[in-house]
Parts: sequence; structure tokens; C-alpha cells
Amino acid sequence: MNSLIRSILLAGLGTAVASAALADGQARFKTADPSLPSLMFSWQTAERSRLDTPNETAHVLAIDGRAWGVAKVAGHPVSMDLDQLAKLLGQHTALARLGPDAVVPSQITSLEATGQRETVAGVDGERYRVSWVDSEGNARIDEAVLTDDPLVREMQDALLGGMTRAIASGTGVSGHEAAEQELTRRGLAVLRFGDDFRLESISDARQPDARFAMPSQPLDLQQLMRGVMGN
Repeated sequence: MNSLIRSILLAGLGTAVASAALADGQARFKTADPSLPSLMFSWQTAERSRLDTPNETAHVLAIDGRAWGVAKVAGHPVSMDLDQLAKLLGQHTALARLGPDAVVPSQITSLEATGQRETVAGVDGERYRVSWVDSEGNARIDEAVLTDDPLVREMQDALLGGMTRAIASGTGVSGHEAAEQELTRRGLAVLRFGDDFRLESISDARQPDARFAMPSQPLDLQQLMRGVMGN
């Protein structure tokens, strides 16, 4: 199972509540993938966000509905289509695992509040028993901690409305809309989902424009490799 893309999508299922005054912010969350202990997500608006993976020389930008990979190639920072960047970096990198083989939530069949409280990343939430169906039709049950905290909801508006949809469009991963709509209807956001996702920190710190800048015009992979090889 593709833990990275599943974790991103599970995080993004919190809510799609529109926010006319979405604040800047930054959040760190933990995944179940031992090779990818945490991810850093930064945003300015729902249409302008960035995802960083630890110990990688690349990051993902979601700008106006499209996802771009940024990495150093032959010592120079370049940007390109996310799928092309994953292929260039190789199958063992985190970005390469953002692909169409991911198993993602496609439907929530039940969401039962337990009445138990849990604090995650300093945010109060309630534990829920979640029954859901993945994109391969398998029934699953997990425990989730959900909240209506405004900042967490803003984070997930950017993660869902910007980054998740842009990655889904660029990699072919989709099918989570029904689950998204159920949590949207309830006005809830995810603090923890099973062992796949756990919010570690979140702040409304202002994010500089430079953090979301493309270092170059997006390059075509074949053109890039021809240049590296000197052809």
C-alpha cells in the first residue's frame, strides 16, 4: 500500500469548507511509512501550497490546481510535472510513491462517535470508529480523532482543495470524493486516522512568497535528459 499518498488523502478528507480569508500556516504530520516519518505542509491559500519530505532533495508545489515537482538535477534546481519527477528520481524515493497504485478511501460507511476525548498536537478532538471502503473495494475499520478546530479545518481546506486534488490530477489517484463529502457534511477535520496519519504540529505562521516560487519554467523530462547527456 502506498502509505504516503494514502496519508495525504486521509488528511485531506477532513473538510472542504470554503474560507474567504484562509490564513497562512504550516503543519507537520506523521505517517505509517517507516521511510517517511513525517511530512511538512505549508500553505498561503487553498490554491498555493507546498509539501516537503524529510531527507529528500525534492518537494511538491500545488499552484492553481496543478502539482509540480521541484528538485536539483545536475546541480541545478528545476521544476517539472510531478509524474515525470517521480520517474526521474527512481522508484525508491518518496515522490515516486505518489502514483496510481495507491489504495485510497473511496467511501465512509459509518462514523460513530465514542464520546472519548483525545488531544493531538495540542488540539482537542473526539475519537470516532470509522468504517470505510478503499479504492479496491475492501472494507476497513479504523479509529480516528476528529475536530472542528478552525485552524485544522483551514489546513485541510488547503491540503484537500489544493495539494490533494492537484496530486490526484497529476498521478491518476482519485476516488475519495464520497468520503470527503461525508466529513464535509459533518464539518470535521482529521487529527489522527489509525496509524496512517497523525498531526504533530500546526501553526498560523506567515509563509513567505519565495517558499512557493518555481525555480524555473517547467521542463520536459526528455528535453532535460538530452541536455544532461549533451545531446
